[in-house]
Amino acid sequence: MRKEPKNYTGIEEQGDLLSSMRERFAKSYETHGYIRALNSALENDLIRILKKYGITFPSFRTLWILYFDTEMTMSDLTYIAQTNISNAFRQLTKLNEDGLVQIESGKDSRTKILSITESGRKIIQEFIDEHVKSSDLQIVSILEKIPEEDLAKFIEVASFLSTELIGETYTQWIKKSKNMLLD
Repeated sequence: MRKEPKNYTGIEEQGDLLSSMRERFAKSYETHGYIRALNSALENDLIRILKKYGITFPSFRTLWILYFDTEMTMSDLTYIAQTNISNAFRQLTKLNEDGLVQIESGKDSRTKILSITESGRKIIQEFIDEHVKSSDLQIVSILEKIPEEDLAKFIEVASFLSTELIGETYTQWIKKSKNMLLD
């Protein structure tokens, strides 16, 4: 009878663990790749549509956020937009010059309070109205092809990832703004 080394089982389990870690790492890479591709396709689709409004995608994103939160700080905006303060400030400066946002001093000189103007609100409202009636955004028609329960599961998983990676505040903002679109 052959006697197994005492740590053989441990090495085997360790190998399983490494294999499992390799699989998780590979799945995280795959997930990132799909999310990156979706993000790129969605942004390119929006960029095509935004040409008629004469604004860039980053400007649109800023207006979109301020549409749902009529007043916010620069820190809150950078968090929700998932960008850095210098990119946000560049966009805000241009939008302020175009009369689409207002930048006011907050409680101290370092704090800025941001708000959307009526002209900025009008751009976002027109965009929403147009795409609620008949959208030429590819994602809208593609989502119709996904069974409701699969889409609900996808949204559940995306919400979980968002909460774990970005934070509950971000996920709640997305849910709040979606509900505002429904109302």
